Amino acid sequence: MIRGDKTTLPMTERTPPIAAERLSRSVFTLSIAGALVFLYLRTFLLPAVPFVAHDDQILFFIRGARVAHGQILYRDFFELVPPGIDSLYGATFRLFGIHAWIMQAWCIALGLALFSVVTLIARRILRGPLVLLPGLLFLIFDFNSALDPTHHWFSTLAALMAVGVLMGGASLRRIFASSSFCAIATLFTQTQGALTFVALFLYLLWLKRSEAQGPGLRPQLATLVLPFTLILSCVVGYYVHKAGFRTIFFDLVLFPLKFLSSGNFNSPHAYLDQLLPLHAPGGVVRLIPVVFIYAVVPYIYAVGAYQLWRKREILPARLRQHLVLLHLVGVALFLAVASGPRFHRLCTVAPPAILVCAWLLSQPGPALRLARNLSCLLAIAFAFLLPFYRQTQWHATLDFPIGTTAFSDPLEFREYQWLAERSHPSELLFNHGGLDLYLSLENPTASEFVTDTDFTRPEQVAAVLESLQRRPPRFIVLEPENTNPSDVHDHSAPFRQYVYDNYHLIQVFPLNHNSRYEELWERLPPR
Repeated sequence: MIRGDKTTLPMTERTPPIAAERLSRSVFTLSIAGALVFLYLRTFLLPAVPFVAHDDQILFFIRGARVAHGQILYRDFFELVPPGIDSLYGATFRLFGIHAWIMQAWCIALGLALFSVVTLIARRILRGPLVLLPGLLFLIFDFNSALDPTHHWFSTLAALMAVGVLMGGASLRRIFASSSFCAIATLFTQTQGALTFVALFLYLLWLKRSEAQGPGLRPQLATLVLPFTLILSCVVGYYVHKAGFRTIFFDLVLFPLKFLSSGNFNSPHAYLDQLLPLHAPGGVVRLIPVVFIYAVVPYIYAVGAYQLWRKREILPARLRQHLVLLHLVGVALFLAVASGPRFHRLCTVAPPAILVCAWLLSQPGPALRLARNLSCLLAIAFAFLLPFYRQTQWHATLDFPIGTTAFSDPLEFREYQWLAERSHPSELLFNHGGLDLYLSLENPTASEFVTDTDFTRPEQVAAVLESLQRRPPRFIVLEPENTNPSDVHDHSAPFRQYVYDNYHLIQVFPLNHNSRYEELWERLPPR
């Protein structure tokens, strides 16, 4: 039963195998310091050289640099997500300048923020040393597997902050704050924020049905809707004014719905892509975090929901509320990426699942005790192994206009080194954002690349060609041509023909252990 703010367990419930005391501030501070050291050693080569950034984050840092240079989102360049991440990175570049260390510093800041929020939420559902388990599993097996600070991570952070605030009670003030965080999540990723809002809406309906006390349902729902609508209207309205309603509607609504999943990369076919064949014993070690993420997202919610139903009579009311909220938001975040469940996207929505997993592991029983001890030991072992491997593996550095940068891939190093020796800042290059950013080269078009799928629309190809003809770049990067020239989703033929007619191939760079190639083309001299 519940007396005031304290919960007493019925006599029929077994005592959990963990201490009843809460996590002390000193232990929490030490855990933050440990997370900082781990993240620094994974993103910087000692003493202070940032590793080169990869994957999708490059696109958003490039667009942030465009914002820092005065360009307007949607009007001056294409973007398919809300303005949150580009505006955030643009503001950072305006404040500190465009430097290589900023990109890895954002990895550290984001990882620490998520680790802190996960641990604070864990204090609501766990006790004693096990409070640190979700944060440890998140940092080592989840965030480290996707060190790519894209908009998905920021949306998840805002959604978790909404959860943490609402776990403190469903007062109107807390609902208002949760709704504001939900709006912030939507400003980074439209689907994650909107579905999190739906989850909070459903939680308030369930909560009012199970608990008669507190404010009425109508004031609660009105307080939830008002800040969410107001914040989004103000921010999106600004860009509608700058770029026009049709442009905003196409970029943020039509394009993601119709064309984002046109290729296998962003479609349901991407599921389990990271479960590659093992060619060496070391592959088993690298596979452990991958298997962990695939095992808990989203299947842990079904197990957790069953346990909630089975123990509905013996769980303390407050704990049951916290877990229902976690399940609703966790499922909402998963549904936001279900249309393209790549491993990276599953990682970005995994924190609620990891929290639910830790709660399940905290239950009594020898098998669960073995599972949580094994999880802790593996995570601690990885916490030492991964930074050591990162610092001792092959590496080389290059001095770029935006700062000295470290590489751990010899093939990638060779590509950057080759072009760095043959180009100078402000020269024009198209179709490779990483080279643009690190070598301070300039992209003369409104698009970062041209693909051979519906991700690049015919009108975008036409706009790219117009820009290239008006300001011809010295270099253009191409990947080998699609082997199926009759592919109806490939609209890149006019672009490739333009390159073949006006450029000549000067270098081919093997990448990813020779599994893919990039071609560098240089403009022919005037006739």
